[in-house]
Amino acid sequence: MNLGKTVSEYLEELRRNLEKVQDYATAHTEKAQQRYISRYNLRAREKSFEIGQKVLVLIPDSTSSKTFSRWVGPAVIKDRLSNHTYLVEINGSRNHLHADKIRKYHIQIDEATCDTVTTGHEN
Repeated sequence: MNLGKTVSEYLEELRRNLEKVQDYATAHTEKAQQRYISRYNLRAREKSFEIGQKVLVLIPDSTSSKTFSRWVGPAVIKDRLSNHTYLVEINGSRNHLHADKIRKYHIQIDEATCDTVTTGHEN
């Protein structure tokens, strides 16, 4: 059976077509990636923590699902390893954690009492 081309001509044409398809796919992938980046960065905020700062850490629960992870703390930032990676000490152990797994710890005060008040004025 003859298709009008030699095997080498067919393979050369196939190689050219595959190169065209690869260029097309690369161009569209880059465009899609830029759309994903701009969409993600729309509401994303840069997180940074100071050494010694108290934080909460996202710890996976005993199940394998991310749905059941819990924020545990307070933990303490011991060192900054890179822009988004920190050495965190929690319950006596130190862990390398990404900033996405860390939140600032806000102390909540329910009640404050004062035994005596000194104003410096005599009545």
